[in-house]
Amino acid sequence: MTEGSSNWLVETDWVMQHLDAPDLVIVDASWHLPGSGRNPYEEFLGEHLPGALFFDINEIADTSSDLPHMLPSPVKFS
Repeated sequence: MTEGSSNWLVETDWVMQHLDAPDLVIVDASWHLPGSGRNPYEEFLGEHLPGALFFDINEIADTSSDLPHMLPSPVKFS
């Protein structure tokens, strides 16, 4: 990890040791290639870390762009 990312990205052992921390937010941003037959949200519902939130990149993406997963406007993102 780079020095700046150390505030946001952590090892799995660290997560397991801090699951009860009141200031910890776990975001599951799983995504699968189209045609894989997998549904990341269904998989999230079936099993995820306690307290985790699901982030749907397809739902939040800028749909006015021809490119996939482009950053939306600040209003939509918030």
